[in-house]
Amino acid sequence: MRDFITCLEFLTRLRFSKRTEWHDDDFSRSVPYFPLVGLVMGIFMGAVNYGLCYLHTPALMRAVMLVLAELIIIGALMYDGFMDTSDGVFSARDRERMLEIMKDSHVGSNAVIALVCLVLLKVAAYTTLEPQKLTYALVAMYVCTRTFMVSYIVNYKYARKTGIGHMFTAYAKSAYTYIAFFVCLGLVYACGLPYLYTAVGTFFICQAIAQFLCGQLGGLTGDTYGFLTECGVVIYLMLATYII
Repeated sequence: MRDFITCLEFLTRLRFSKRTEWHDDDFSRSVPYFPLVGLVMGIFMGAVNYGLCYLHTPALMRAVMLVLAELIIIGALMYDGFMDTSDGVFSARDRERMLEIMKDSHVGSNAVIALVCLVLLKVAAYTTLEPQKLTYALVAMYVCTRTFMVSYIVNYKYARKTGIGHMFTAYAKSAYTYIAFFVCLGLVYACGLPYLYTAVGTFFICQAIAQFLCGQLGGLTGDTYGFLTECGVVIYLMLATYII
């Protein structure tokens, strides 16, 4: 339970403990729980969507409120990584300079443009999908995108010697991938086969993006985990509009 709480508190804004000291192995042991934390996120967001539909909220307003609910419940950690990676990778500099830009706390034009596109794509998908199907899609999407993070952590080289992401990779085991994906398979399948097909398509596209990032940076970082996760969210929602 402690490892699950560690994972939940890191990936969301929810707080259940008053811990002030963290160790690398605490984060590493929490990795198999990523699908369950994704389930918590999906249930929260699905409930928000259901509640807004129950109140007959107009589609565009409902979509914008879903984006706000995500920021309130889950937080902006993945957005931060998405923006930092966009600034670095799209700067057209050499590897070392890209990594330096990603560590810089200032926000560049690439990050702003990428964030605007990300939010617009989310809003477009939220308004396109049927409300009832979107509720299940949100659950499946959060489960699978957080599960994919396990693959990035365990199976890809870390590009830095230190960093938040390194705390997860330091003691992560290969078995974590099998555990997480087995749990993910069961949870997404429970939503329905179309949602599982969408997850499979999203996985392969995200793996291609991860390979691209590795080629640019010599590995992945904590920021790229956020970038890949947000890309996975949008890819899942876009595929869902066709498959589901």
